Amino acid sequence: MSTRGALFVLLAAMVLSAGAESARAEEKNCAKPGGRFVGVSCICLAPRANMEEMEKRIDMAALDKPDIILLTEGCMHNSGVSAPREEKDARSEPLPAYGPITTFLARKAKEHHAYIIGSYWRKDDQGRGRYNSAVLLDREGKLVGYYDKMFPTIGEMESGVLPGRGAVVFDTDFGRIGALICFDLNFEELLAEYKKQGVELLCFLSNFRGGFRVPSAAFGNQCFIASSVPNENGVIVDPLGRTLAESSQYGRIIFARINLDSQIVHIDFNAERVARLKQKYGPLVLIEAASPEAVYFLSSLHPDQSIDEMIEEFEIEILDPYLDRSRAVRTQHLPKEE
Repeated sequence: MSTRGALFVLLAAMVLSAGAESARAEEKNCAKPGGRFVGVSCICLAPRANMEEMEKRIDMAALDKPDIILLTEGCMHNSGVSAPREEKDARSEPLPAYGPITTFLARKAKEHHAYIIGSYWRKDDQGRGRYNSAVLLDREGKLVGYYDKMFPTIGEMESGVLPGRGAVVFDTDFGRIGALICFDLNFEELLAEYKKQGVELLCFLSNFRGGFRVPSAAFGNQCFIASSVPNENGVIVDPLGRTLAESSQYGRIIFARINLDSQIVHIDFNAERVARLKQKYGPLVLIEAASPEAVYFLSSLHPDQSIDEMIEEFEIEILDPYLDRSRAVRTQHLPKEE
């Protein structure tokens, strides 16, 4: 058998066992360094929870020792559903100052040493109305920042909710994250901006479940997405669009440990290079093949080498640069118009 043939056989054997290898890596994660593993919990609770109920759910989610806990869109509010617009505006959280909701969530974030992100109304500092904002608190209960829903529904805007101005990226101690709120998921320009800014985990806080749009956005953006929605169909998905956890009426808190030290590469021109990568690093690199999509999902489990360093070492071409190169070659080969 030729060297090329042997490499292809070796790689085929490796990807056939990818599921088992992934499970073994997960089991060893707590005991062995390597990878950039992040524990993600999503609380899929109906909006407008009271503090007592929310505290119980956060305490339950914290049992998995997550790095970040997601809450739904409109998880809590300081005014009733039927309150007049002026009251809703006035009682919205006065960020960056802490109102009642922010104070409560900051206390829980510090108590459990976990980031918490949830959506609630933020008061406009110029008195023009309120925003539907995804608010991120760090492990010490400090405000990291907030993202204002860029695309509120028409009904929201007509009731006084102001639209945000664009994507907001948060750099945490485990990676780069962003937020989407409900209707935002329908707008490709917002997703494209997050991709451009290198977001590794998108937090989707919503009152609609998203359906196939969620895994589609994960694959298109080559990032993990975690969603917190009321009750059923909150999900955590990987960059291949695979569901790692999903909520139901019987389980409204979900958890998954994800490895952000990963990359998607196309199979074209990369098969032999990926095989040599595996030959050198063995169990310290995880290679999963998505056959229908013709890509590899590469993850580092190495204590010192990131997947980007491994990719550079073996001159492996990641997906987007390969597609850009394909566009350039196409332009070169276009027949001249007469």
